[in-house]
Amino acid sequence: MLSDVEYEIVHQISGAKIKRNVEELCKIAPDRFVGTEGDKKAIEYVKARFEELGLEIRETPIHVPSWQETKPPVIRIMATGEELEGISASFAVSTPVGGLTADLVLVRDGKDQDYEGKDVSGKIVVLTEESLGFSKFWMGTYVDRAARNGAVGVILIHPMPWPYRISMEAGNSVIANRFCEKKVPAVCISGIEGLKLMHAIGRGDTKIHFETSNRIEPCDSIVISAFHQGTEFPEQRIAFVGHRDNANTPGANDNGTGTGTILELARVLSKTAPKRSFEFISSTAEEGVTEGIWQYIEAHKEELKRNMKAVLDTDMVGVGGVPIQVDMGYWPDAKPQQHPKWLLDMVDSVAEEMGYGFGRITCEWGYPEEGRFNAIGVPSTVLWQPDDPYYHSIYDTPDHLNPGSIKAVADTYAIVAWRLANK
Repeated sequence: MLSDVEYEIVHQISGAKIKRNVEELCKIAPDRFVGTEGDKKAIEYVKARFEELGLEIRETPIHVPSWQETKPPVIRIMATGEELEGISASFAVSTPVGGLTADLVLVRDGKDQDYEGKDVSGKIVVLTEESLGFSKFWMGTYVDRAARNGAVGVILIHPMPWPYRISMEAGNSVIANRFCEKKVPAVCISGIEGLKLMHAIGRGDTKIHFETSNRIEPCDSIVISAFHQGTEFPEQRIAFVGHRDNANTPGANDNGTGTGTILELARVLSKTAPKRSFEFISSTAEEGVTEGIWQYIEAHKEELKRNMKAVLDTDMVGVGGVPIQVDMGYWPDAKPQQHPKWLLDMVDSVAEEMGYGFGRITCEWGYPEEGRFNAIGVPSTVLWQPDDPYYHSIYDTPDHLNPGSIKAVADTYAIVAWRLANK
């Protein structure tokens, strides 16, 4: 049963205010990929909100790769002149200036056996997503395989009615293994555009003009921390984390909801007097293998291991089914990570106490930022809705958000954090 203080905390948290935070963020910085002008505007916005609350702000500098699609891809069927809509994979290289003209070869799943008996040298490989999920999000290994077989480009057909932003990363946890050696331009097209492309291949119209223009360069940015000091054990703290970057898409759910939630929790919890401190972390460079929060942890590792008592991560909690916690996560180059059972159980128990209900998932394609904290022994969990159909697309906009779902997450995290701070 909630105490009087806990009831007042929950009463003050507003899902509508969180959504307004997201709307404002998407308005002033629709492209927040690390290192972009939008990233700088998002930093100003988040810092201003924390400063209004009188919180102590600290900045952790990070140096990471940045990427931006400078022009939309051109995919033109030469026989008819029809152009198809698509978006480049993040961290994809560009075609030569002026593009290239080449034949298409359908390879479907893109595994080694799918290339047997196929001549793809100097051609553009067409891959298909075999399910309604996002199994080929980590396209690095698929593109590397295509390039090693002599292909000059890759097109992925996604079954949804819109393309989404895939990644040229290999999907490895170790930062040094983030990218594969071989790279060629890669784009994703929707199922609708994919039908047009498949019809062209069926007619024998396999020659296309293919042109992409992207910028890849190192950049500097910051992880922002805002502190509300505890009354008895100020060096010890409970942290909330939400990444503010997106995939060069509006990023309302991914992860405007995370940013909006930590700003609202900061607004409400900064009025309280906890025994332990609260830290509100606005990270960036999450898109990919969470290198931004990894650098933050590397910069403060020993201090975090001593004083960070728990981390509550918010990532995509406004669209989709029931919010879930990751109980077990896998990277292909790391041991399976079991998230702390006591913390997961506490989140579920508090949620049930307030009439909410969350789920659990075993994540086979990596895990969000909380995993980096668990890796150094800091107990961490994440609430997440990975079934967002608008994920990494131009339709990840604030009008699709469910403020009720976001409030359920914020309410639960606020009470979990309050109890841990005062235990």
